Amino acid sequence: MSRRSKIIYFSAIFFIGALLFLFKAVENITMNNKDYSYVNVDEFGANGEDSKDDFQSIQEAINHSYDSKIGKVKFSGNKSYILKKGIVIKEGVELEFGQNTRLRIEGSFRAIEVKKNASISNGIIEIMDPDFESDVIYLDGIQKIWSWDRTRIKNVTILNTSGSHKGTGLHLYAGGPGHFISFVNFTDLRIAGFHTGVKLEADKPKESHKYSFINGNRFINLTLDDCISCIDINSSMSVPNESSGNDFSGLQIQVSKYTKKVITVSGSDNKFDGLIWDVHILKGNKPIIEFSKESTRNRLYSNIGSNFIKDQGVHNYYSSPEEDAMNSK
Repeated sequence: MSRRSKIIYFSAIFFIGALLFLFKAVENITMNNKDYSYVNVDEFGANGEDSKDDFQSIQEAINHSYDSKIGKVKFSGNKSYILKKGIVIKEGVELEFGQNTRLRIEGSFRAIEVKKNASISNGIIEIMDPDFESDVIYLDGIQKIWSWDRTRIKNVTILNTSGSHKGTGLHLYAGGPGHFISFVNFTDLRIAGFHTGVKLEADKPKESHKYSFINGNRFINLTLDDCISCIDINSSMSVPNESSGNDFSGLQIQVSKYTKKVITVSGSDNKFDGLIWDVHILKGNKPIIEFSKESTRNRLYSNIGSNFIKDQGVHNYYSSPEEDAMNSK
């Protein structure tokens, strides 16, 4: 090899080595600048800009966040992700959407199950399929959720835009021995277009002398629109299966021609405080608020007259415009 050829050869080797060093340095800088405080679903193959099912990518991101103890999964920007199978948010994982990120549900299945110490914040969950007849967000009392747990749902919009008025927006269920959901905060939720907006359901356990209950939960600034049944609390008056002490404050309920019941309540000491809009569009002045035979000491503060209320329970209290007017004299 000539001297000139050697110079060219070694110069090329040096140049390639320098490029490799530079690429490695850039990679290290990128890795060092990466925020490891959360997992992004896009890193696991979710797109948010096509029509493919993002179930596997989203669940893998949740699983990785759980296994690595990172604890947070994020969705990017104003995208629309698609679910054709239900996901489970594992214990200790927060699912955080962008303010206008959409998760579109195609099919009929329980869309999101929330475990103890898991949470959802922000975003829009939209039902696209008119055959959907399941729950959008579901919590099960088998998790034994209590006051010191960090389970929460906040600033989420849940829509059924299919026009079917089927399914349940938010479902809390306890039905086994020692199963309970208590002291969870549900804040700034908007639920529209379902058969049932919010359902609290406590079934009697098969085992004797065992209890199940859904007690002491807070629903703060809840908006319900165009549901057949807006709030349905189904339990006995007390143990062995009860739904008691649940607090609905800042309620805004918009009825539609499809609405049949605004509030149906069993259990004791539940409180409802808010406004119910446009009841004049409902036919026949039928009761839209019902206290069942299994109800006691529940309280309703609203703008609804007593002619819209059916009370079969004991010691329930409800204020009405005509009563307020009488008391003010």
